[in-house]
Amino acid sequence: MAALVLGALAGCSSDSGSKADPTARATHNAAAPVRLPVPDGFATETGWSTSASPEASDVEPGSSGFPLVAVAPKSGLVIQAAADGSRVRAFALASGKTVWTFTPKALAGGRAGVFVQEGKLGEKVVLARQGKTSGSGLSTSRRTTTIDVIAADSAGKATAAHHLDLSPPDDTAVSFTATDSGFLVGPVTDGVHEKAVAIDAATGVQRTVEKTSVTISGCGSGSCAVQASPAFATSQGVVSPFQQQGGCDQWTDGGTPCTYGFQVGGAWTSTSVAPSGMHVGIPLAVTGPYLVAAWHTSDMQTDPPALSDTKKTILAVHDLATGKIKAQVSCTSADALTLQPGSAQSSTHLSPNGEFLVSGQAGFDLATGRGRCFTSTTSTKGIDLTTVADDGTAYGVVHVTDDTDATSLYGRLPIAQDGTDTPERDSARVSLRSGAAKALPAASEVPVYVASDGHGVFRTRDVVAVYPSS
Repeated sequence: MAALVLGALAGCSSDSGSKADPTARATHNAAAPVRLPVPDGFATETGWSTSASPEASDVEPGSSGFPLVAVAPKSGLVIQAAADGSRVRAFALASGKTVWTFTPKALAGGRAGVFVQEGKLGEKVVLARQGKTSGSGLSTSRRTTTIDVIAADSAGKATAAHHLDLSPPDDTAVSFTATDSGFLVGPVTDGVHEKAVAIDAATGVQRTVEKTSVTISGCGSGSCAVQASPAFATSQGVVSPFQQQGGCDQWTDGGTPCTYGFQVGGAWTSTSVAPSGMHVGIPLAVTGPYLVAAWHTSDMQTDPPALSDTKKTILAVHDLATGKIKAQVSCTSADALTLQPGSAQSSTHLSPNGEFLVSGQAGFDLATGRGRCFTSTTSTKGIDLTTVADDGTAYGVVHVTDDTDATSLYGRLPIAQDGTDTPERDSARVSLRSGAAKALPAASEVPVYVASDGHGVFRTRDVVAVYPSS
């Protein structure tokens, strides 16, 4: 499971929301639980909690940002980083016992994100930081991006299996783009990179990926030459969107449609798996062995593709290795949300048993191939889903659109930002089996992960809490 971009779901806070390092007592176990307002089914009188730092926002809303909490599901851990990345602590999910701590080399003025990568060699924790070196002795201080990879099954004082120092070539802002099986570092615009560094967490190997010219078969006019730009990395290779620029006419009704699609490494191309009549495919996210994509007919305009009420969008779950569609649903939305490569990564998760999947405002029963829309209409609000349990029960926050780019992106969850004026958000519980949705009591927090044994992980601006099922 990739890092959870965890929502400031309600304004619940305490004095622990200061700038103090919440991992400073790294040799101690988590404390007795703070009793957050949560849905019924979780026992808030037991479990555990610890203080947490707010998250820094990224200038580019299409990136993975700087999450400070992640879940390593196979290892049964909750991972927490200090806001500046000066310390990482791994808690046993069920008990709150500290399993290991990690202290990296110091960086000044740093900000950090923590992510979990899954692979054949087990789960790896990736600590990604931006800051400045100390500039001691004859060495001058310089900006740098560092990557430390720690095995999730470490114990005691953990050490990094791999450490990478990526000095930025210029003053361009660098972003992290993470999935649960791949990691890119580099400037990102509208969800894609001109050039980035791809990092293999298992081996520590880094390589440069960049926009390339490729010839795609299956365009509206046959084969077409396009420029493919890296969006995010997966176990099957880098996912690279492209847009046909020549040999098509998107302005004329009945003309040759322009193709907007993507490649998944060398495994497959969107044009070979597109639903009938769909010439626009946007890769939204990846989780486990699945890729989620949005599909449109070819637009006769140049605006970015959007989930709107003017045309239906097919949201599909594809086999990551082959492209075969495993589940799909057709949705509309009254909010006109922009569909951007990777925009739903923070809200895309499998249930622990692998039978259900949530992504943005849609949920899927993978056994039946059926999907459910929880998008807005003229009379109902959309629900941004945060997690799904083994029985198909999912939770989410009611979508609120404001003037920021982040809220206009489909599938982008709010982050646990600093500031006491963070508004409370309404929340809901839904069933992926029946499609029923129910509003939760006011100010209810919703889990960002529900384990197979029923433990729910909750994250507010200044608290991480884990409660067992009641």
